[in-house]
Amino acid sequence: HGRRARRVGGAHGVAAPRAPTMVESLTPERAIELAGAGAFQVRLTALLMLANAGDAVEVLSVALILPTAGAEFGLSASQKGALTSAVFAGALLGSFAWGLAGDRVGRRRMLATALAVNALFALASGTARTFWFLVTCRVLAGVGVSGCNTAAFTALPEFLPCHARGKHTVALASGWMVGSIYSASIGWALIPTRGWRTFVFVSAAPALACLLGVVAWMPESPRFLAVRGRGEEATEVIRRIARGNAREARVPRDAQVEVGVGSSRASPVGRLGAAARRKPGGFGAWIAPLRSLCEPPLRSRAASVGFVWFSLSWGWYGVMLWLPEYFARLADADGSSTTNERHVSTNVYAENAAVAWANLPGNIASAFLVDSVGRRATLTWCMASAAIAIAVFALAVSWAAGGGVSRAAAGRLYVASACAFNALSVGGWNALDLFTSEAFPTEVRSTAMGALGACGRLGSAIGTFVAGVTVSSSYPMPPLALCGGA
Repeated sequence: HGRRARRVGGAHGVAAPRAPTMVESLTPERAIELAGAGAFQVRLTALLMLANAGDAVEVLSVALILPTAGAEFGLSASQKGALTSAVFAGALLGSFAWGLAGDRVGRRRMLATALAVNALFALASGTARTFWFLVTCRVLAGVGVSGCNTAAFTALPEFLPCHARGKHTVALASGWMVGSIYSASIGWALIPTRGWRTFVFVSAAPALACLLGVVAWMPESPRFLAVRGRGEEATEVIRRIARGNAREARVPRDAQVEVGVGSSRASPVGRLGAAARRKPGGFGAWIAPLRSLCEPPLRSRAASVGFVWFSLSWGWYGVMLWLPEYFARLADADGSSTTNERHVSTNVYAENAAVAWANLPGNIASAFLVDSVGRRATLTWCMASAAIAIAVFALAVSWAAGGGVSRAAAGRLYVASACAFNALSVGGWNALDLFTSEAFPTEVRSTAMGALGACGRLGSAIGTFVAGVTVSSSYPMPPLALCGGA
């Protein structure tokens, strides 16, 4: 002890240099593990569910206003198809740009901007006095929708430890169910009595509520901050998460989140991410994540997952967005629309609400299946079963058109098969969302979600347009067969 004291105090009374402060360095993954999963992530998941609900409302609302808005503007079948596809055209335009922005300026800022665009043009579409103004508003609302979806599914996993991602991501995906139920319910309550414009105004509520929550409460992703070299901010977010989960004592007081760490540097993906960070500034830095997706080892992964997004979107949207029209045509075939138009409209929206509620069992089941049997197995079995359900729906359409069964029996089969299709499809969607968010590293995750979302929007636009052109014809089977095959 005497020798140590002399070294510290100095041999001739000279003050020894102060010992350096020790800082415990944590990777973002380890820091989030220490902060845990709890009340903070529950609140964040609930907030981001509103963004996904807003996405569902914007996409599905056009199907609900189609019978009344179509009658007001005197739309042809092809114009109805164009209106239905408008939101997907906007989403396709916006997906790549939002994805790149999320990897460059951050998840939080990108989400807030996308929500503002979504809400603004959703409200504006309620003031439309011409068909083309309505289509333009739907296209621009679609631009915002694509950013909301990309940001939500990119950000949430970056706040979660590995063991908690499955259930929280499925819960986020269930925001679509919330939005579809909300849309169907207010459509049922408002459109027959107050008109489609009032319905459109009220439909913007989820996006506006989420925007307020993001601006007032949501922090930036700690993983994004670490990758961008903002270690002190990342550390503060980790401490905020720990406080929200009552686990502040688990994070060392002298801890600091490592910067420039996304994926493991030893892995091919990690080396790719490190190379992306060395790209020059300016435009090259903005498109570096997209360039990385087009190079090995991510190129084949992005192509295969993109094909799944395209096919699943074609099949699901090509059916779901035209269900109200199918239901309305069945009601017209009964002749009831000539005597009580409001009654028919109410029935159509009630049937659509029943289909929306069918999301619930699919969401509950998939929350457990993605962890117990895996993401890919859940996706495969759910979509194979959904294809069988849509084949039954096509059979009901054929019987209704040919008079093979009574209209009442055909109607029951319509609703039952549509509910089964929606319940099974949502399990596949949840598995695909979770698989995609985990398949790409932090450095390119937002760009990947945007690019793959663009593949889905392209499939959605084609599927809904093809269905719209043929749904009013005497041969509705080909588009349903294409949707089932997709």
